Amino acid sequence: MLKRIFVAIALAVPMLAAAQTARFAVVDEKAVLESLTDYTLVTTQIAETSRQYKEEYNRMTADIDKKFEEIQVLNRQPGLAETIKERRVQELQNMQKRAQQFLMTADDDIQRQERELLEPIKERVRQAIRKVGVEEGYTFIFPIDDPLFYNTQVEDVTDAVKDALLDTQI
Repeated sequence: MLKRIFVAIALAVPMLAAAQTARFAVVDEKAVLESLTDYTLVTTQIAETSRQYKEEYNRMTADIDKKFEEIQVLNRQPGLAETIKERRVQELQNMQKRAQQFLMTADDDIQRQERELLEPIKERVRQAIRKVGVEEGYTFIFPIDDPLFYNTQVEDVTDAVKDALLDTQI
């Protein structure tokens, strides 16, 4: 993020020398995103999927804990065949492997959903920012959450971007 700001400033300096009318703005992308109904629906959907995966993983770990307790009880029984104990330990290890694989698969699925469902929404926001930048004649529009410095000469175009998005939804 910082690197983008430095590059933008480095590009802006020559422009400032050529044209004294450079205009800068900031935008709160997060606020814009959160104002969109489809963003809220998608994040709710992803949160629900995440909750379901977590519940299933908790069930799996509860089963693993139960199996571990059974093995502890078996280990205290004198004269129990060693092959039975080994088989139960192998079952426990297999359960742990499946739980780990499930966790990785769930994480991959959540990340995939975020990419597939959120990226088109984020792209619409970026297009709206470009539209506002072109229509209003801004030289640069920076993210509001990571500026090094800005003063009253920098305009906040968050509301204008929200309006531009509303115009494209109609």
